[in-house]
Amino acid sequence: MFNRDAIKAYETAEQDYLVEGADPHSLVQILFSEFLASLELTIEALEKKDLAAKSKHISKAMTIVHVLATSLDFERGGEVAQSLAQLYDWARRKLIEASFQNSIPAINEVHNSISEISTAWNTINAKAA
Repeated sequence: MFNRDAIKAYETAEQDYLVEGADPHSLVQILFSEFLASLELTIEALEKKDLAAKSKHISKAMTIVHVLATSLDFERGGEVAQSLAQLYDWARRKLIEASFQNSIPAINEVHNSISEISTAWNTINAKAA
């Protein structure tokens, strides 16, 4: 029990540290990483038929996709921001559907799509460095 609490406290402190010193580009990378991890945990929960864990993890993914969508800069982002807004809206609707149907294929579909965007986002940062 105490060991689990200590691990959780360490993970929270590590996440806080990463977010505190992050530039906007890195924050989006963190969001993508957390989003994809949440979807993977959702799938694991569904495979174990643990609906409470599924709800917890898919809720976190939904929160992250909301944050990604609301952080778009349409003025500077133009068509790219519009395309991302549509993708995030699709992901949100697909996750709602997946949650109601307990559909691993639907979650995988969202994971694959966002994973491609995450990879592209990471490439942008690598080119800038």
